[in-house]
Amino acid sequence: AAAEQTPEQLAAASVGQRQAVFKLLAFSNGALGGMARGAPFNAEVAIRGTERVAMLAGLIPEVFANNTTGVAGLTTRSSDTIWANQADFNQLAQDLADGAAQALAILNTQGEAGVRDAVAAIGPKCGACHDRFRTE
Repeated sequence: AAAEQTPEQLAAASVGQRQAVFKLLAFSNGALGGMARGAPFNAEVAIRGTERVAMLAGLIPEVFANNTTGVAGLTTRSSDTIWANQADFNQLAQDLADGAAQALAILNTQGEAGVRDAVAAIGPKCGACHDRFRTE
């Protein structure tokens, strides 16, 4: 049987999972952002990326379930205030999922004409959480 993980090992694994989710969020949202800045429109890519943002947003509360406050040796931009404000944090993750759902509706009904509105449905949701719960 595998040895029990130390709290530090569990915390490091949690940070790794969180960073993976956010790297995938950035990747998934990148094409749509590029289209808003003038890259050629590709409906399939825009919709697929936005669907992924919605799915990944749902993982955020799960990957932040382990409170890593005060664990030494972690490299993370997550603010320790997340766990003191877990309900607010989880609501912001839900807001991102809702924004991505709104963006999908926009893309599905407006296509290329809705790209900027789709980005506007997602982008501020990212920023709202970063402003409160991400350190520099």
